[in-house]
Amino acid sequence: MTEMMVVGAIIAILTAVAVPNFLVWNSKYKLKAAVGELHGQISVARMAAMNQNTNVTVTVTQAATTSPVTVTYRTTAGADVLPSLTLDSEVSLTNAGSVSVGAGVNSPQDVRFNAKGLRVETGNANNLCINATGGYTGAACDNNFRQAFNFRNTRGFNYRIVVATTGKVSWCYTNTCAQ
Repeated sequence: MTEMMVVGAIIAILTAVAVPNFLVWNSKYKLKAAVGELHGQISVARMAAMNQNTNVTVTVTQAATTSPVTVTYRTTAGADVLPSLTLDSEVSLTNAGSVSVGAGVNSPQDVRFNAKGLRVETGNANNLCINATGGYTGAACDNNFRQAFNFRNTRGFNYRIVVATTGKVSWCYTNTCAQ
């Protein structure tokens, strides 16, 4: 009986250590998977703009901090290029200076690609523009700046998707990278 109690105690201790680590890992995984999928779909939307010889706008929206992030891909005529994407509920759109999840979010944010695959200014004041060192500029996303979408999970981990003026899309693990 004592041996079974010791085995039970060991299992309980291992479970108490393993469950929090698993939850952190799972939260990071959901964020990485969501940002990776969005990164790929933004690249596909850029290719669609070039293939269809039209402008394509990718719009990222989060209505409230508790609502999921949704993404649409539309031509200037309003036709959907790709099906809408809804990110995992643990993933929030955030700005570079945010301390808490959902804080300071300007929504919707969008990026537009022209028929040559270049990023063009949309005139959206909500867009997050960054300088060469990755800092938030607070200026219009003209051809002097890159545009970014910052995402954060419920545990405070950040990922950023960066769209260069050339239309190239990349992503990184922090909200301060410029790439």
